[in-house]
Amino acid sequence: MKFKDINWTKPITSQWPLMVAYIVLVGWISVTKNPIPRWMLIFLHAYLVAAVVTLCKSKIVKALAYILIYVLFTTEIVLEWLFGMNISPNVLTLLAETNGRESLEFLESLFSKPGLWKVVICLVGVLLVNIIAERFRLRVTVWQMGRRTKIVLKSLAALLLAGGVIFSYHYVKLLQCTEMNEVDEWRSHMRNPDDLVTKLFVSIYDMSISEKEMERVIMMAEAAEVTTQLDDNDSLNVVFVIGESYIREHTPLYGYPLQTTPFLSHEQQEGRLFVFKDMVSPYNQTTRVIRNLLSCNSLGHGEGWASAPPFTALFKKNGYYVSLYDNQKDFDMGFVFAFSLNTYLYHPRIVESCYHETNDSTFEFDGQLIDYYQRHTASQPASHRLVIFHLLGQHMGFEYRCPKDLARFTADSIDFRQEPWLTPHMRQDIAHYDNATLYNDQVMQQIIGLYAQQNTVVVYLSDHGEEVFDYRDNLGRDDWNMGSDPRQVLRWQYMVPFMVWCSERYAERHPDIIRQLHQAIGRPAMLDNVCQLLFHLSGMQTPYYHNDRDVLSPDYVCPKRLINEHLDCDSIL
Repeated sequence: MKFKDINWTKPITSQWPLMVAYIVLVGWISVTKNPIPRWMLIFLHAYLVAAVVTLCKSKIVKALAYILIYVLFTTEIVLEWLFGMNISPNVLTLLAETNGRESLEFLESLFSKPGLWKVVICLVGVLLVNIIAERFRLRVTVWQMGRRTKIVLKSLAALLLAGGVIFSYHYVKLLQCTEMNEVDEWRSHMRNPDDLVTKLFVSIYDMSISEKEMERVIMMAEAAEVTTQLDDNDSLNVVFVIGESYIREHTPLYGYPLQTTPFLSHEQQEGRLFVFKDMVSPYNQTTRVIRNLLSCNSLGHGEGWASAPPFTALFKKNGYYVSLYDNQKDFDMGFVFAFSLNTYLYHPRIVESCYHETNDSTFEFDGQLIDYYQRHTASQPASHRLVIFHLLGQHMGFEYRCPKDLARFTADSIDFRQEPWLTPHMRQDIAHYDNATLYNDQVMQQIIGLYAQQNTVVVYLSDHGEEVFDYRDNLGRDDWNMGSDPRQVLRWQYMVPFMVWCSERYAERHPDIIRQLHQAIGRPAMLDNVCQLLFHLSGMQTPYYHNDRDVLSPDYVCPKRLINEHLDCDSIL
């Protein structure tokens, strides 16, 4: 049979209702963004499904194809409309771990959802349209046999299929990913496919990679070694606070005209707070930052996050009572970043190796988390503590990050900004952000107050920065996108606040460290090596300590500061 005799358009002409159903129901979300490549890919996918049905000539195969389409569509709209979730590794994990009783409880909660009627109406409507299309399938097929119609159809289909084949190289790039970090990056690019079948495949692929990476990390955490012997007659509290979306230049500590940090500014004036001037985050995404923040790796030395154990395992083995209180533990659990982060932080064997306790509850405001910690640790005596707080900080939705009765700033407070493009609404958003920053300062006062009279050192940093109309009409962050002005993007999204607070007792016992802090605040550094600073501040000795990576050490050499693993930020700054 010659190629010209092959009726390659038959799947389109004979199974067009199936193809339309696939394109609309499976690709309905993805084609609204970056439409040209995604339309072509969805058309190719639909064509392949229709081709299988055409070749098999089986009603059962066609029924199975429709069942797959409708199951995916129904799953997505139920998750999205009723639970604020979508098809993701986290959802698949929850599904795999759900027992019969929990399944029954889920169904009960599903049928009690007030928006369920919208899902039912949508499904019934789509199904009726699909049935009508199948009823008229043969009539449309005959119409498509017209000479002019066939020419147009073949030309358009050939273009779409050729484009779909070309853009399928995205899947080759996905299969070349060997780390969760690489899959996260692949997923973040808007040009990559994001239809429901792709989401399902990527979620399964991500879970398989995650399992392998986590096994490596767990084995290192369980085998980690320390050589320091703690002095039972001494005590030390190491408090590590991870902030969220903190634009460093929205505090007078870095030159902001509004007083958004009265407590921390006072502590700096009193000589207890050391503010580092040149700290960079390797990413502008929480998950990627924290995986490298807690690991003992160094990106500048070519070490991925899964190449070293979490420093929490070392502190625990050294005799520290380790607490992790995470106010983002249950935040946006339906999304991929929550899966990536929680897989690392809360794997059962990681919890066993790295912490003595973690929080069971999360709260609307960070101050409530600190109150919860104080209530639950009073009965846990320990001479040496490592306490990690992961805050909501200034996360997007700024107006919800500060209790209304504590808000001080309004749109009128932003009168020092005179750019003509700033609208009153934008000024109000900036004011909301500044109120969240003010509240974050009060939370830091709470945290420091817990152990202020003891031998205590507190390290505060933010995972990344943010944009809130700081130099352009833009709110938020664009993953991996440095835009037309990477210098400004680095300044606002990647340059982060970094501070070390020392109690008076700690300063009296460690005058050499106080001197080193004074000398180090101007040195360039990156967040992925913060464990080296923590080892230094605690005096811990471990094979994972490298004095040339420790910003306080006289032997410190700033590693190459790579943004998003490939961009040398110092070549831009």
